[in-house]
Amino acid sequence: MEIAIRPSYFVEKILKINGKPFSLEGRDYLRKIYDGAYNSFLLKAGRQVEKSTTLAARMIAYALLIPHFQQLYVSPSAEQTRTFSSQKLLEFINSSEFIQKYYVNSSVARRVYERSFTNGSRIMLAYAFLTADRIRGKSADAVYIDEIQDILYDNIPVIEETMSHSSYGHRVYAGTPKHQQTTIEFFWDRSTQTEWVIKCEHCNNWNIIDERNLQPKGLVCNKCGRLINPKNGLWVDMVSDAYIKAIRLPQVIAPWISWDSIWRKYMEYPKAEFYNEVLALPYSDAANVLTREDLIKASDNYPLLEKYDPVVLYNMPTYMGIDWSTSTSDTGSYTAVVIGTFINGKFRVVYMKRYQGLETEITMAMKDIIRLAREFHVKLIGADWGVGSGGANATIREALGNESKLFELFEMYYSANQKEIIKWDNKGNKFILNRTETLTNTFMAIKRVEITFPRYSDWSHLSEDFLNVFVDYNKNNVMMYNKAPGKTDDLLHALNFCYTIASIDVGKQAITRS
Repeated sequence: MEIAIRPSYFVEKILKINGKPFSLEGRDYLRKIYDGAYNSFLLKAGRQVEKSTTLAARMIAYALLIPHFQQLYVSPSAEQTRTFSSQKLLEFINSSEFIQKYYVNSSVARRVYERSFTNGSRIMLAYAFLTADRIRGKSADAVYIDEIQDILYDNIPVIEETMSHSSYGHRVYAGTPKHQQTTIEFFWDRSTQTEWVIKCEHCNNWNIIDERNLQPKGLVCNKCGRLINPKNGLWVDMVSDAYIKAIRLPQVIAPWISWDSIWRKYMEYPKAEFYNEVLALPYSDAANVLTREDLIKASDNYPLLEKYDPVVLYNMPTYMGIDWSTSTSDTGSYTAVVIGTFINGKFRVVYMKRYQGLETEITMAMKDIIRLAREFHVKLIGADWGVGSGGANATIREALGNESKLFELFEMYYSANQKEIIKWDNKGNKFILNRTETLTNTFMAIKRVEITFPRYSDWSHLSEDFLNVFVDYNKNNVMMYNKAPGKTDDLLHALNFCYTIASIDVGKQAITRS
C-alpha cells in the first residue's frame, strides 16, 4: 500500500490528543509502525505502550489519505470494541478541527460501530470472540484484529475473507502475549520477529530485551552488566524471509514509564503477568484439560462401529453431533461427526470421523453424513449452526425429514457469555449453548467415565482432538477453553453437540426457553 504522504507526518500535522498536538517526539520507534507499507503486520505489545492509540491514529490517517478506503476493526468483545470506538477514534475526531471537516456527523456515523468520512472512507467496528458469524458479509480493504491473543484462530480466515474483493488486502494484527499456544504466537512464529535492539556503549554488545536485562538500578547490558539507554536502539529483523512484518513493543522502551514502576512490577507481579504485560513475551502456563490417561480410562472394550450394531447399541436410540467446517487440516479445522447413545445411564460413543481428502468439500461430507444417519438409525442430530446454517443443515433435514417420524435436526450456536447453560431460541429456531459450561459438562463426564469411548486402539489416531484443548483466561480473567492454532478440536465439539442433544432428549439437561 503506497500513499504520497507518510502517515507519521500526517498524524503529527492533523491529530490532537487531550487538546494538544499529537507528537511522536521521543517515540520515534513508532514511526515504523505508522509508515511501513506491509501487507501483513503484527504488533506484539505490552500494556500501556500506546497500542490502541497507535491503531486509532493509523486508521484515521489511512481513512483520510485514501478515498473510499474501507477499514474493519475487530476485537474479542463488544465492550472492547465500543471502548476503542468511543474513547480512541472519537477522541481524535473530536479534538481535531481538520478531521471534523471530513467527518460525516450524521446519526448513522455517530453509531459506535461505524465512523464515516466525506471522501467515502469508512471505519467499521465489530467483535468476534468464539465466533465471527456477525462479520460475514462485510467488505473491507484493510482489517485490524486487536487483542488477537483472545480471538480463536479459526475465526481469523472468516474475518480476513471480508477483503476477498479488495485490491488492497491489508492486515494488521495486534495484541499482548499470554502463552505459546495463542493466536498471536502462531503469527509471531511466521513473522520477521523484529526486535528493538539496544547497543551497549561500554562493550558494544547488542541487547534484545528480556529478563536478563533487569536490575534494580535500571536496564543493563546482558553481557557486561552496565546501564544501557533504550533510546540507543534500532529495529532489527530476526527472520529475513517471513511474509508477516512483526514488532515486539515492551514497556521498557516507552519513555513515559519510569524504571521504578517497571522494577516494582518485576518484584510484585506474578511472573506470567510481568512477562506478558511488561516485556511483551509469552509465558507458558496453560494447562490441558484432558490427559491421555483420562481418555484411556474412559475407553471400554467395544469396537469403533462402521454401521448399526444392536448388540453394542442395545437397540437404543442413537444421536449424532456435527461440527461443520469449510476448511482443511492446513487451517486446523475439519468437518467432524460423532454418534452415540445412552446405555444404563452412561453415554456410549460408537462412531467418530474427521472428513479429510475429497470429503472436506462440504457437499461430499453431507452425502456421507446422510448415509451415516440412515445407517445408524439416528433419532436426533445436534449440528453446528455457523457453517451449517448456510444450507448444509437444511439439506440434511430435507433428505431425512420424511424418512422417520422420530428424526429431527437441531442447530446449535455457541455463546460466550450467556448465563443459561442451554437456551432455546424460538426466533432463531436453534439451541444457544454456553460454550464454556457445556464443554465443562462434557469434560467432566469423560473424567468421571460417564462418557465412554470404544477400545482405545480403535480411535487413538483421533484422540488429539481431545488433547489439544487447554484452559485459558481472557482479559477479564474469565475462564475459557482454547486450542493452539493449527491444532484440531473438531471431534470434541461434535461430541459436545451429540452429548448435549442426547442429554436434552433423555431429560438429563434442562433448557431455558426464550
